[in-house]
Amino acid sequence: MNLTPRELGIFVSLANSLNFGHTADRFFVTQPTMSKMVKTMEEKLGVRLFERTTRSVTLTPEGRDLLEVASRIIEDYENGLTELAEVARNRSERLSIAALPSLAATLLPGLIADIRQRHPKCVIKIHDVIHDHAIDLLRMRKVDFALSGADVLHRDLTYTEIMREPFVMLVADDFPVSRAERPWSESEIEQLPVVSMPKGTGTRMHIDMTFMRKGRQFRPFLEIQGLSTIGKFVQKGCGVALLPQSAAALVCEERMTIIPLSGAPERIIGIITRHESGLSDLTLQALDWIRQSVAATDS
Repeated sequence: MNLTPRELGIFVSLANSLNFGHTADRFFVTQPTMSKMVKTMEEKLGVRLFERTTRSVTLTPEGRDLLEVASRIIEDYENGLTELAEVARNRSERLSIAALPSLAATLLPGLIADIRQRHPKCVIKIHDVIHDHAIDLLRMRKVDFALSGADVLHRDLTYTEIMREPFVMLVADDFPVSRAERPWSESEIEQLPVVSMPKGTGTRMHIDMTFMRKGRQFRPFLEIQGLSTIGKFVQKGCGVALLPQSAAALVCEERMTIIPLSGAPERIIGIITRHESGLSDLTLQALDWIRQSVAATDS
């Protein structure tokens, strides 16, 4: 018995989808080829993995028993590949960073310019993603560190706070609301058409938690994932946005205003790394630059 990693991947994918057509598309083969590959695997293993009729595909009892083992083998194989990639990255001038989109756009350009000046041959990759995705990339060893929010619950990660910034209100100039600084008020916010990021994002989590502490539920007018898209909706007068200060500044364009909110919640941003992972010299240089840049901005 000698199944290749590709064959194991095909088996797991087909076992989860129970659809030969979808699995064939995913692995870039024809459906008849997929059927032959499954038959070959069954012959190698000496057991039948799937029951197939013209209308349905189901796992056999033997297939169900093998699925858990195959899934674990694939996970271990992929983790091994990412560890190899990490070792190679640490032995060369490579840098991979995951960051919230607003931080990727405002903080990282200066860092990358500095790194490229000192290390012209450095290979750099930036992932501008929401918090959950940033954590996943870090835990899968696909990035050297992440810049994200403080709600880290994983024991294998280290979080170091570097900055705090308040939430503000972003409005179009012709939107019927006062431009003067105003207090944060859940009751007043509930009367406004708020264009918000969806649940699962760090920004939304802060607002939801703030409302929950007052026994209220935050119900936005619109939920939109993209920060720039939120800005366009606000600019057209569709509603207002509650955003961290740097995010609002990033999308604030002509005929738009940022309104300070006294007593507003703060977004806490930090550097997140893995406990067990030694950091390359290049990563340490990048982290030092970020700390110095944030400190200079605060002062």
